[in-house]
Amino acid sequence: FWCGGLGWAEWPRAMPLTFNFGEENRPENFVGKPKTPVTLICGFLGTGKTTLLKHLLENQDGVRIGVVVNDVAAVNIDSQLVRRYEKGLVEVTELQNGCVCCSSADDLFTAVQNIVMRSADQPFEHIVVELSGVGEPEAVKKNWAIGLECTLPVALRTEVKQVVTVVDASTFGQDWMDTRRAQDRNEEVKGEQHDEKNKARLENVGQLLAEQVEWADVVIINKTDLASEEERRTTLEVVQALNARARTVVAEFGRVPPSSVLPEVPKGLKAVEGDSGDGWSWAQSSSSLTVRLFIDAAVKGRDIDFKVGTRTLSLGVRNRAAPRLEGRLAGDLRDAGEALFEIEAEGSGRRCAVATLDKRRTGMWPGLFEGGSAPSDSGRGHQSQNGQHNDCGESCNDPAHQHGGRQQAGHGPGGSVPLTRAQERFGIHSFTFQRRRPFSAVRLERLLKAWPIPKKHLLALDELFSPPTPPPHEGGTMPTTEEQALRPVLRSKGFCWLDSEPLRQHVWAHAGKTLSVRPADWWWAALDPEQLKFKVTYPGVEAEYRVAKREKWDKEVGDRRQELVFIGGPQMREQDILALLEACLLTDAEFDAFRERTQKLEVPNDEFHLGGLLKNLGATEDQLSEMNVKAESRQREESLSNKVDRQDTDFLRSLGVGSTIEPDSERSDEDFEAVD
Repeated sequence: FWCGGLGWAEWPRAMPLTFNFGEENRPENFVGKPKTPVTLICGFLGTGKTTLLKHLLENQDGVRIGVVVNDVAAVNIDSQLVRRYEKGLVEVTELQNGCVCCSSADDLFTAVQNIVMRSADQPFEHIVVELSGVGEPEAVKKNWAIGLECTLPVALRTEVKQVVTVVDASTFGQDWMDTRRAQDRNEEVKGEQHDEKNKARLENVGQLLAEQVEWADVVIINKTDLASEEERRTTLEVVQALNARARTVVAEFGRVPPSSVLPEVPKGLKAVEGDSGDGWSWAQSSSSLTVRLFIDAAVKGRDIDFKVGTRTLSLGVRNRAAPRLEGRLAGDLRDAGEALFEIEAEGSGRRCAVATLDKRRTGMWPGLFEGGSAPSDSGRGHQSQNGQHNDCGESCNDPAHQHGGRQQAGHGPGGSVPLTRAQERFGIHSFTFQRRRPFSAVRLERLLKAWPIPKKHLLALDELFSPPTPPPHEGGTMPTTEEQALRPVLRSKGFCWLDSEPLRQHVWAHAGKTLSVRPADWWWAALDPEQLKFKVTYPGVEAEYRVAKREKWDKEVGDRRQELVFIGGPQMREQDILALLEACLLTDAEFDAFRERTQKLEVPNDEFHLGGLLKNLGATEDQLSEMNVKAESRQREESLSNKVDRQDTDFLRSLGVGSTIEPDSERSDEDFEAVD
């Protein structure tokens, strides 16, 4: 999809190929236009994601919502939702292949694109995607960013605005200590199968649970009616400790205020079906609009002042200042010069002048006039779906009225929790370890082996409040210094730099009973210019490199570093853990020897060619081998064909055919080269 550019300066440049998705999908057409917000709902199977989704669909009156799920039947559409279907307020679609996790980008884009294009005349105000139990919202967000770089129509029209994670308060402590693969846990609940490219399915349950909470903008602590007081307290405090910036909402049966889950509708996206004021009203469809001016019995047709232009409207009674509809329209009209009005009777002696005007382009307007839906006297309240005003004060809590406010802090089902609760009430705190020197792999391994792994199968807050000196082990041996320092740690994560593999990042991940340090990608600073140039040509990667250069770069070692975050209870002493980690770093003498030893090390070029790119995109070794065999076969066939052509040419020339043509310069089959 991308090719590398020339003329490098400070940044390696990537030049996208030109994609043509039609004139209506040109990127410049979407500049300044609002995008439909996409909300991702994630969480293990059985936590109540589908119940939450159904509750949102049933209670978000007056708002059009598109939904993508794995299984439409699981939503259990009842009569209430059927009525919203008939009104065009709900559109539910499912993926044709695979599950909504991380790697099904094509399927997910296609499903969302179908919803968007089916509602082109009247865009949905929200699109909600229910991810699979092992879905990775960060990977989905990254795919959206890549789609935007490639100017995919769906990415130009939508953006991932919010991630909602649903956790089960009654099983949270058990899942935290679960060491099984996440896929096994999900299949146990519902037999859900997953795309083999989805790496999250292979993570431990506790690790993926922690990541799902950390990814979230909103965390729904569901099924509190099934949880004990201790289970509710543990879930609440751990969630707040893992992600203090997220809104936390406590719920039963997925019943939460829709405003606490769905982001605000961007200005200009929400369509207004109509409005009314003192002596006037208007309504619209995707193709036309109708304006009404209420008049008394004495007003005749000749008294009506009616002027219409392609973008202007004036409707009133001559020599009267009010009522009157006048201003610059929010869109263009078709055949404005042919527009007429009629006088109709509305019963009870009421009469009105009515005009129906055709829109030049189909679609819903944000209001009747530019900058507002109606004249100034229309702002006395807010309007419902039928165009009538609901006069109310600041105390109005009707979610259908769309004030745009958020749920106020409180406790119990549907309430939010103060962000600093975990730290203020229970002393759960965190710190970051940052250094620019490698770990000794030998000493770090020794420390990790000494890490105290919990014995219990259920997380309780008491585990974080262990006394400074834990009781002796079985057999009478006393806990080591490492055990005493590390026991209060609830969660740790980050990147580290090892002397055993100095060119490659290692990811540190610890939650519950799971602790791992695994090799990941190459350090940016370890790549040579050509490798760096190749890598940033893949969509989305250049932005990552820019962030690393701006925020993580050191003039001597580049982005190589130790960056570890530790979260724990009140007994977690930063100075004790820092001392353990400092002892694992290379000494000055070791660091000098390390630099001398690694000075000429280079990242191998195995990944920095077409085969490596395909492998990173998910191609297996068997697929790559098959492609190589086919390529070699084509090369042999082309070589044989060239040889036969040359023999035929030589034979014809021996007969005098084409003797006046200059003979080809001598060249072997090897002289032919493929040009990409």
